[in-house]
Amino acid sequence: MRILVNLNSVAFIYPEMKDYLFKGVSFTVYEGEKIGLLGVNGSGKTTLLELVKGDKEPEEGNIQRFNCSIMYLKQEETASGAISVVEYMLEDEEIVRMFRKLKSMERDGIKNPLHYADLLKSFEEKGGFEKLKQIRNTLLNFGFSENTLQREVDSLSGGERRILKIASLLSQHADLYLLDEPTNFLDREGIEFLKNTIKRSKSAFIIVSHDRWFLDKTVSRILEMERGRLREYSGNYSVFIATKEREYKGKLRKKEKIEKEIERLKKMERNYKTWAGRKEKEKIGAGDKGFISHKASKLAKKAILAKTRREKRIQELEREKPWIEKIYSIRFEDVEVPSGVCLAVTGLVKSFEEKTLFSSFSFSVNWGEKVSIDGPNGSGKTTLLRILLGDIEADEGEVVWHKLSKPRYLPQSGILFNEEMKVYQLFDKELWEKARTLLGCLKVRGDSFFKKLRELSEGQKRKVELVKIILDEPNVLILDEPTTHLDYYTVELLEKALLEFKGTLILVSHDRYLVERVCERRIPILEVSQDTQPELR
Repeated sequence: MRILVNLNSVAFIYPEMKDYLFKGVSFTVYEGEKIGLLGVNGSGKTTLLELVKGDKEPEEGNIQRFNCSIMYLKQEETASGAISVVEYMLEDEEIVRMFRKLKSMERDGIKNPLHYADLLKSFEEKGGFEKLKQIRNTLLNFGFSENTLQREVDSLSGGERRILKIASLLSQHADLYLLDEPTNFLDREGIEFLKNTIKRSKSAFIIVSHDRWFLDKTVSRILEMERGRLREYSGNYSVFIATKEREYKGKLRKKEKIEKEIERLKKMERNYKTWAGRKEKEKIGAGDKGFISHKASKLAKKAILAKTRREKRIQELEREKPWIEKIYSIRFEDVEVPSGVCLAVTGLVKSFEEKTLFSSFSFSVNWGEKVSIDGPNGSGKTTLLRILLGDIEADEGEVVWHKLSKPRYLPQSGILFNEEMKVYQLFDKELWEKARTLLGCLKVRGDSFFKKLRELSEGQKRKVELVKIILDEPNVLILDEPTTHLDYYTVELLEKALLEFKGTLILVSHDRYLVERVCERRIPILEVSQDTQPELR
């Protein structure tokens, strides 16, 4: 199998950092491999992708690229340009030029049929029509509409421009793709199509993603960045988690065994001191004539040697003791949860310009229920949540909350607070200790608590928002794509916390595992919703 890229003992440090971000990183990427790259926020995943691409140079070690083409999708990268979606996807300058000329001639009326026919033939010979067919098929599968294909790229939403960028990169058939959070902004159908595209592709992929289902379905090898080092695991995400669990239990057993041995050696030392003290008293009491002193002296020398050996062995055992990261958890406070209906929505109607999102949309959610709002991109999931919160008015219909409801909202993107605020300013002073403890559980540590929000990474901001919601002690959670920007570690903690949450949960998420494991039923939003009967899971 052909080697595409090889990293040997690579180390990297940013100028403002005291310690290396990572050291001793070595791995090889083979043709056609599908690799997942995992690690907590700030562990260096994006930096490693930039090193593989060649956008950054390592401080130590070397990176070999063996005559391979590499395409890199950055985490927030989107398409841009004052051209149509189709033109953006065509890419080949000559095909784009012919396409524009054909469109211009059709728009103005075909005044020279022979010239038009020649141009049409040239366009076909260059593969233009086949390319248009592929573009249409790809973008429709990613959730674009026929009308969107004709729009200007810069007029699209951020999510649509992100999807367009992914589609454009994948159409170029590179040897190696580096994808940083590719499922952000994709709906379930889009993720399914991307998954199938990657599985069918002969290209190699290194994928950074918090979407556990997506990793399970696409990769067969995991690289994990942990404490400045890289470790390799065979298998997909679920195999990786199972392996980590076995490793943790094995380390725990080894640590306990070593600690018992250390305690045994220390006990021997304590026993010797007791014995030595007793002998000293015997010597004094017996009116020592020299015999006891001589014997005690010989024993003391032996004891000193034994003590030195014990101390050396204890030091060796301390070095052998495996490092085990403490397992943290986060949880929502137990709050008052009444019985009966928490939320009732009746006859909801909402349109934007010529598009109708909801038409006579009705549903209810009981106290303590956990429901998922399902629908493709553009179906109005976020709009619905904002109507429920009162941020947007419906054209018709009624939204009624129980009088004891205390909802808290996590938006899909952006942040609810002024980014010039410092983290600690978001919390009452009496909650600072709790806030710092929870943030520490999510690996937001050190002086981050005193930084401005704009100085934090997107993942850290997301974690701050989660902690703020937890400490507000809501009895209703309204979460819009809560796993966006989070690392796999935090997603696992959040899932457990939501499972234990006693209140009502209304969730919008493309994370299949989160929805399947946490939500009891799904409320689908159809293209034009009517009285919708929620589906049981």
